[in-house]
Amino acid sequence: MNNNELFNVWINLTKYHERLLKAMDYILQNQFQLGIKEFYLMYYLAQAEQTQMKLSDLVPKVGLSHSALSRLVTRLEHYRAGALVERKPDVNDKRSVDIILMKKGEQLIHEMQRLINDCLQSQLSEKDIQNIKMLVE
Repeated sequence: MNNNELFNVWINLTKYHERLLKAMDYILQNQFQLGIKEFYLMYYLAQAEQTQMKLSDLVPKVGLSHSALSRLVTRLEHYRAGALVERKPDVNDKRSVDIILMKKGEQLIHEMQRLINDCLQSQLSEKDIQNIKMLVE
């Protein structure tokens, strides 16, 4: 594969990824009035030990600046159906803030995962699914 072919494959992959993200963001907004960034934040909290992480550790995972992520956390603290996350000062470092996924957030992230999985299953061909699996192996 020459350099231009590899570059073109990479461009097409990023376009494909962006289309999938936009589609997932749309269904999450439509169903829960939350977007893909909120999903990622709650997903990483759900995977973390004791469902909590430092705000600063979430910045690179969610892909937002510290201030944008802080605003996103505020929105999740004031979610229409009740708080999904809670923010607490770190007991060991008063300058740091821990973000904790609440029970309501845990329930919602499972619903969001099911919705995304169902949508991906219905929208992707078997060939697309196999190609994605090969990419991550």
